[in-house]
Amino acid sequence: MKKPRVLVDFIKLIIAAKIIFYRNVIDKLTNNPYFPNPYISLADANISLTNLEQATLAAADGGHTATSNMHDKEKLADDDFRILAHYVTHMADGDETKIASSGFNQSKSTPAAPKPALSVKDGPIPGSVIINSKAIDKAGVYIYQSIEESVPLIEENWRLIGMSTHATYEASGYTPGTVVLFRMAAITSDGTTDFCVPVSKRIN
Repeated sequence: MKKPRVLVDFIKLIIAAKIIFYRNVIDKLTNNPYFPNPYISLADANISLTNLEQATLAAADGGHTATSNMHDKEKLADDDFRILAHYVTHMADGDETKIASSGFNQSKSTPAAPKPALSVKDGPIPGSVIINSKAIDKAGVYIYQSIEESVPLIEENWRLIGMSTHATYEASGYTPGTVVLFRMAAITSDGTTDFCVPVSKRIN
């Protein structure tokens, strides 16, 4: 059986989701005793990430030059986080706990992929979506939020779109052609869960 290793599936993420993923990796690797000396310093990786964030904001108006610069910065950040991924794979040597502590995803020996926490599909009318959440044990209420990809991804910009006792929710009023990120948390008998990893959807 092959040892678990870090996946580089983050390369396929859209830029907005990639920024969130990379920020989480830096947070998880900072002062992580399993990974004391990365092949590339976390400070350098953080600079690449910050440059990507700034370039993404500058490209919000769709200008050709700014968009080209954003993709250049994306490639540089991707290269840095590939290096970090290879380092984690080498240092973890198949230890699932160590890999999980890094923030990266890892290969699994189990054949069945778990159901994603959230999926979003087109709704019945233009500008609408149907959000399907993975059922959460003891959940009494599901909280749904969204944010447009062009808006800075800071906590206060997330918009509450609804609360429901069901794991499926229909939302409308979005502008067709825009890319929107969605996330969900649940209120359970044990308290409120963290929000899941955002899922992006181009609105039709």
